[in-house]
Amino acid sequence: MSHNLKQIKINRHPIMWVSNIINSYISAGILSEATSLSFSKYRYIPHSYIDNRINFSLSINQLNNEFLLNELIELNEGEELAFHSEIYSNGIKYHLPLIDFGGKDYRFIESPTRAFSNYWEMDFSIFNSGRSYHAYGHKILTTQNWIKFMGSLLLINSPGSARIIDDRWIGHRLMAEYAALRWSKNSSQYKKFPTYFGHLNSNGLFHHMDIDERKNM
Repeated sequence: MSHNLKQIKINRHPIMWVSNIINSYISAGILSEATSLSFSKYRYIPHSYIDNRINFSLSINQLNNEFLLNELIELNEGEELAFHSEIYSNGIKYHLPLIDFGGKDYRFIESPTRAFSNYWEMDFSIFNSGRSYHAYGHKILTTQNWIKFMGSLLLINSPGSARIIDDRWIGHRLMAEYAALRWSKNSSQYKKFPTYFGHLNSNGLFHHMDIDERKNM
């Protein structure tokens, strides 16, 4: 097993934010207590049309630190764990909006995405994945609105400017009919576990960095 679990910061891992968001919808009566989430185990194949995954579902009641650590320990060499946008409740499929930004420099994220956040009336939690930044929206969408959401992400990229959104990621995710973001660090392709970086809304990006991250800037 190539990843080091000592490197993971559970209180800043996406599992905390996903659990809080879904449970807030359950408390509001929008989702049921039997809500299930979707995950997969996969191997990264660069520049490929292939997206082979072993998919599985999990009840929201089982989403906790013990689940995460057990899944990380059981990963085979080179295998990664991913969270999917799909949420199932009362026979209805929803999506939690996910974004994979295209670059390592967070300074390029803020300006183009403020209008995007305002358009969707949505805040996002931002995570540093080592190779790029990931975002988790703070409200769920119907499948129809999720497709519009994914399409609108492409409009953030401006011709002749730095690539803000990973358009190949969007292509894969639309083909699969769900979005997915990595939760592990189990191969040489990735540098770190996704770690909470900050909060994005229509007013800007408000980031939080620990001492180690400041040293690496």
